[in-house]
Amino acid sequence: MKVLIINADDLGYTEGINTGIAQCFQEGMVRSATLMANGEAFEHAVKMAKKNQGLGIGIHLVLTGMRPLARESDVPGLLDKDGLLPSTPFALLLLLLSGKVTRQAVWNELNQQVSRVFDAGLVPTHLDSHKHVHLLPQILEVLVDLCTRYSIKWIRRPFESQGLFPMLARVDKGHRAVLLKQYGDSRLTVPLRHHFRRTVLRAGLRMPDHFFGLSMTGIWNQASAAYLMQALPPGVSE
Repeated sequence: MKVLIINADDLGYTEGINTGIAQCFQEGMVRSATLMANGEAFEHAVKMAKKNQGLGIGIHLVLTGMRPLARESDVPGLLDKDGLLPSTPFALLLLLLSGKVTRQAVWNELNQQVSRVFDAGLVPTHLDSHKHVHLLPQILEVLVDLCTRYSIKWIRRPFESQGLFPMLARVDKGHRAVLLKQYGDSRLTVPLRHHFRRTVLRAGLRMPDHFFGLSMTGIWNQASAAYLMQALPPGVSE
């Protein structure tokens, strides 16, 4: 059996994104979206989610590029001089590897984000993360603990399943350089796959069998989307 989940990330980032996701849901394209608890349009997104019954709502956990929900004293080392979370996943990784950011600091921030979604009256279906930072083992451990605490059963599998050449032949010519870069970036995560799968399954959590979209971020077109839907492998794909 083949199952495709089309999930829209970044719900709550801006009102424009919220409106676009609602339209895609109403037109039958998107069935799931993940909410940024520290997004500037969070309250607008909550109202939209409650109005559009049947739209599955997960949590899009944020550890890069935005303001935290936790107090600065609860996330030592995690914020820059402007009070923002690390600018990129690589910057976050460096902080983790250097020991400047502790597991407790990550927990404090992400727990605030999950708690805010529940406090808004929503019951999240799954967890994923902005820029897929939960593929990092230190972050994954915190997500697993959050799933256990809040009885969340599903987590995104953030590893690209799509091969390069089928999409290279279908993407707009002006986007081929972007595709090559993003595909190359996605290959850097391959060594983390085994640890990720083992950790998730050992915790009794579930994840899709396949994930598509890392290398195609921002450059999907009709031809590439149609190809993917026709070529889906057996199992659950996101």
